[in-house]
Amino acid sequence: MLRAYINPRECLRCEKCSAAEVCPTNAIFKLDPDEPAVVEWKACYGCGDCVEVCPAKAIAIRDA
Repeated sequence: MLRAYINPRECLRCEKCSAAEVCPTNAIFKLDPDEPAVVEWKACYGCGDCVEVCPAKAIAIRDA
């Protein structure tokens, strides 16, 4: 199954995570404003919308 993966080293820790805003299943979210966004793999189905909008290109779709 395909899932989104966020590289924490590349994540810019945007105050408003654009990937979270476009995720149709709300699988991407921020737990802490100073930390990278996280992915709830059970909710992610690998659509790739997040990959397109991430300004840091920190998100990839991988086979989980």
